[in-house]
Formats: sequence, C-alpha cells, structure tokens
Amino acid sequence: MFVDASLVLGHEQTVSRYQATQRAAMAKAALLAEGQAQADPSRPTCKLTIELHDAKTKNPLAGTVRLTNLDSGKAVQLTGMIHRALNWYSIPAQAIIEVPCSKLQLEAIHGIESETQILELDTTATEQTVVKVPLYRFCDQRSQGLVGGNTHLHLMDMTYSEALDYLKKVPEADGLDLVFLSHLRRLPDESRYISNSIVENSFQPGGDLERLSRQGVLYANGEEHRHNFSRGGEGYGHVMFLDMPKLIRPVSIGPGIMEGQGSDGIPLQHGIKEARDDGDTVIWCHNARGFEDVPNVMAGLIDALNINDGSTAKSYHDSFYKYLNLGRKVPFSTGTDWTIYDFSRVYVPVEGELTSKQWLTSLAAGKSFITNGAILKFSVDNHFSGDTIALSEPGELRVLASAAGRNDFHALELIYNGEIAHTAPSRPNEKHFTAEMDFRLKVNEPGWVALRVPEEAGKNEFDQDQFAHTSPIYLEMAGHRIFRADVANSLVEEIKENMDTINAQGTFESDEQWSAVMQVHRQAIATLQEWISQSSSSAP
Repeated sequence: MFVDASLVLGHEQTVSRYQATQRAAMAKAALLAEGQAQADPSRPTCKLTIELHDAKTKNPLAGTVRLTNLDSGKAVQLTGMIHRALNWYSIPAQAIIEVPCSKLQLEAIHGIESETQILELDTTATEQTVVKVPLYRFCDQRSQGLVGGNTHLHLMDMTYSEALDYLKKVPEADGLDLVFLSHLRRLPDESRYISNSIVENSFQPGGDLERLSRQGVLYANGEEHRHNFSRGGEGYGHVMFLDMPKLIRPVSIGPGIMEGQGSDGIPLQHGIKEARDDGDTVIWCHNARGFEDVPNVMAGLIDALNINDGSTAKSYHDSFYKYLNLGRKVPFSTGTDWTIYDFSRVYVPVEGELTSKQWLTSLAAGKSFITNGAILKFSVDNHFSGDTIALSEPGELRVLASAAGRNDFHALELIYNGEIAHTAPSRPNEKHFTAEMDFRLKVNEPGWVALRVPEEAGKNEFDQDQFAHTSPIYLEMAGHRIFRADVANSLVEEIKENMDTINAQGTFESDEQWSAVMQVHRQAIATLQEWISQSSSSAP
C-alpha cells in the first residue's frame, strides 16, 4: 500500500506547508527510485525474504527498510509494503519482496531505538534468497518501564481494510506501544476520514481497536474537538479528548469548518468540561494555535500540551515556557495528526500491565518526554520529570542527564526557567550518538528545569526536524513558585487581541452565545490580573 503523505498531513492551518514539504520529499524520492513500471519486464527478478530480529533476544522484530539497486543507484520500490518517506517502507518481521537480480544495499531500522543495519546483497544469479537481519538496540525503553505513545492520529483516503492494515503494521515497525486514533469532523471532507468509522466502531464491545490491541500495540480512541473561523484560518483552537466513553458533540464548531452550519457561539471550554466530567484526558493540540489555549490552561482544564503534532508554530517559548514561567504545571505530549509521518512519540513510565488509563494518568502527572529521535534520561537530585523540589533557600542541585539517538542531534541542553543553563555536545558512539551531563546547577530563584536537544537538531530518516524535550521538574523556594508578571501582562494583552478578532469574525445567533464565548476570555483576564496584583514573584 502506498500512502501519499502530501494528501493527508496537517490540519487546514498547516496543510499547505506539509503539502509543499511532502511534494518536495516525494519528488526527491522519485528521482532516486526504481519502480516496477519503469523496469524492463524481461529482466529477471529475485524473490527476497527479509527476516528482521532483535540481535540480543533473537525475537522477530517488525521494522522499516530501504533497498537500493547498487547497479543503477536507484531505490527499489517495494510493492505491497507501506511506503513512508524517502523510499523507506514499513515491513513485518518477515516480508517477501520481489527485487531485481542485481547487487543491492539493504538498510533496516526499528523505531528510534536501533542502530541502522546496512547489508549488501547479491541477487544477480538467484531466483530466491533469504536474508536474516539482526537489529541492535542502543536502548530498550519498554524493558525499563517506559511506554511510547502517539496521542494524535487520524487516517484518510484509505479503504477500511487498508486503514486496519496500516494500524497493524506501522506502529509495530516504529516501536510504538500505544496509539490513540481520533474522530474529527469537517464538511465536506469528512467522507474521506476513514478513522472516524474505526473510532465509532470502538464504542461497541469487540470493536476493531480492541481487536487490534490483542496483536501487540495497544489502541484507544479519541476525539479532536475544534473550531475554526474559516477553512484555513485560526479560531478557538483544537483540543484532544482521549479514552472516551462517548463522543462530545458537536465535534467541530462553527460555520467556517462545518460548511456554513451552526454558529461560533459555543466555546471549546463547554466541551472540555463535559469531557473532563466523563473522565477523558484533555490535551491541547498544535502548540500555541487557537485563541482558547491560554484561558483553558489558566482554568486548569488542560492535562497536557501536544507539541509538533502537525503545527508550524514550533517555539517552546510560545507554546510551553510561558505557562511554566507563571507557575503552571503543564506536561508535554505529542502525536502525528494525519498519518504516522514521523517517529514522534511521548514516553511515560507505567508499572505493571499497560492500560490506556494508567498511561494517561502518568502523562497528566508530568512524567513524560517527547521525541522523534533522541532518547532522554533526566534527574535532578534524584527527582524526575513531574516532581517538585522544595528548597528553603538558593543552592546547588546535581543534574544527571543523557541522550542517545541514531542520528546526530548535535547537543543536549539543560533549560532553567526558559533559558539554556548548560550544554553538552553529542558524540559518536559506535553506530549512534550520545551526550551526557553531570554537573551542579546553581538555583537562585523558584522555577523549573527541563532537558532538550537544540531547536535546530538536524533531520531524521523521514527528513523531519529532530526534537526531544522532557516535561519539567519544578522548583519551589521558601514555599513560592515562579511567577513572572511580564509574562502575565503579555498574556492579558494577547487575550484582549483575541477577543477583538472574535468580535470581528464571529457569527453568533444571540447575545447569550456571544456572552458565553466572551466570558471564557474575561475569566482568564481576571485570573491573570488577580495573580499580578497578589504578587510579582509567585503564583497562587
């Protein structure tokens, strides 16, 4: 199965960017590819069986491979396998592929935890052959109790059976442990959203997500509740509801997204509160996109923030640090939006048998780190992400941190209250890269610390910008949290500007609808102003 990522990546506010980048990637791949249609039909072929396994345990292991014809210098298209990007294909632990009789190079990986295995094959004089490929892990997260999940995924432009095949094969090849498949609406496009049918089916006993979960990767449902003023314009925002007993309706709000139906008179906060009453986990989507992110974070209604899940706004300062510098506790999460176009995942610790509820509880507690490349380890004075360290006065804290990745991520950075406090360069380590920190951090004010790779950290195999960032460890001093009044004042002005935009663009059926939307923003302003008046150094 071939999935054209240029058709399915990104929501309406980011689809142009993704279409452009994916068209470029596909064009680049096409120049390097040797397809069956262009091959000489009289040229002999070989039936190649690829068997992937874990080099340590010898257990079969699904993975992602790329074959190159060394005679022509072109990549070989793998008919029947799932195309990812730049001629990489996801395959099961054993795959039978027809290849040209020639000298070939095979590259193989599993998720983000294995080194790249590169083998040369000679099929010039054989009709069939078997190659056994050991994959060497430089880390094994699951064996350490860390579970990787994708919190934002939809599928479109596939048949139902193709979508189920995709869900069975791709997450396993990528080393994902948990995937949330989510429902969403937009007219008239939703007729192409095949994941909607699978999610609706999940509310019935024995649904397809339950059936898929018996095969290895755990699946759970979700909904993307959202509002836009126009097809491609910003609106109140997009928010995920995960592990739902039922859909929250309306799923999508406003005539801009529902082809003229309804009004802009329902704030996202109404649906968020209903979802929380149902026991759903609530995650804001797309970094800082949308006008209701600040009000809902200020109200304590958001369990985590999805970063780099199909958004063009990648600044941590815009989408994450501003809340932390007000003393808010907001964990990091991530997903991939339309298809699994990247290795993006969020890791959290889970003890015992994995359930979606356990995993989401650990995520909401802030015990997470996100990545599409480097694996992070982080502690401060034996405390970990999500913990709070209570200090009576300024002092020093021991920071232990490390990163390991298949591709060079350039460096490891310790962030203290939004600024880089320490850097360690990456170094080659066999067939991967590592970086380590062991130093004492001088702490002179309350706040937070977190670990990340640089915001410019190079590319991964799918030509995506690499990222990795932990949720923070919080620092209290003499009972006080950090509170920066300048950040609060800037958010008050941002909210006021958003209210002006809503007044200019919104369509309301009554004064009551208008008032309901405005009240969400007025309350956030009142909360921020109260905090500012109470203290310029700590939040309540």
